[in-house]
This record gives sequence, C-alpha cells and structure tokens, in this order.
Amino acid sequence: MQIDKYGIKLRTVEVEDAEFILSLRLNDKLGRYISPTTNNIEQQQDWIKKYKEREEKGFEYYFITIDDNGNKYGLNRIYDFDNNSFESGSWLFSPDAPKGYSILSDLAGRDYGFEAIGFEFCRFNVKKKNTTVINYNLAFKPEIISEDEFSLYFKIDYISYKKHREHLLRMLIRK
Repeated sequence: MQIDKYGIKLRTVEVEDAEFILSLRLNDKLGRYISPTTNNIEQQQDWIKKYKEREEKGFEYYFITIDDNGNKYGLNRIYDFDNNSFESGSWLFSPDAPKGYSILSDLAGRDYGFEAIGFEFCRFNVKKKNTTVINYNLAFKPEIISEDEFSLYFKIDYISYKKHREHLLRMLIRK
C-alpha cells in the first residue's frame, strides 16, 4: 500500500527495508528514546515478516516515508487498534530528511488512522526526556491520560486533531 499526501509518500514496510530500519533504530542519537533493538538483520527481517501478517489482517500499518525517487527518509506506524482508537508511534527520521518530512509523515499516518480506517481517537506515548516530541504533540492539545516514571501517555480525538493539523500545515507551507 502507498499513501500520497502532503507532497510525500508513505509505503508499507517490506522485508527489504530491514537494513534501513536498523540504520535508524541503531543510531545512538535517533534511537535514544525508543525500545532497544539488536543489531541483527535476520531478527529484523523476521519481525517484518510477522508484521506483514498483521498488516494483511488490517491490524497495523508500518510506513516508510519516501520521495518521488524512492529515497527513504523515515518511519512511522499506526498499531494497537481497538474499537475506536489506534496508537501512533515508531516515529523515526533520518537527519538527511528534507525539512518538514517527519511532521508531514506523522500527519499522513494519523490521517490514515482517522480518515481511511475511521477511528475516533489516536493514542501515543512519549518519553519524558524527549521534550522536542512532547512539545510537537502538545500543539494538538491532546489529553494526558496517564504517566509513569519515564513516559507521558496521550489521547486526541479526530475533531481536535484536524483543527490543529490545519494550523501546523499552514505553518509548514509558510516556511
């Protein structure tokens, strides 16, 4: 599957993307706020194969953001679907990504959960030390539903998301 929106493309992850995924996840700076990953290409490929089974059943979608030439820039995922909500996460981008691609990718992925699948709410969590991503997400005015020692847990409804998405898009277009 491929989504073309906001001048970027999101396509679902394939086994051949394992090396790119590891290059981002194992980067010391990029990976400091995500769950640990082993440097094992076969394990990553196996994880992707199991993910593809979940994707086929419509249980989750793991995207790679690419440009018109197929250059890969980043990752994001929608998963943990329940009756009326989905979780957005696994958001990781190369420092070489064109300006704004990471935000546009996040918006396109969340749009898919809200608009194509029809969920009412998006859930996400952010490590407390990851202040840049917390501040980005606070622009949507989400509800903080819980927290623990390490993370904040948020929820946002579609109407609020859409309102704040439009504001972010206007800001990106002005730059």
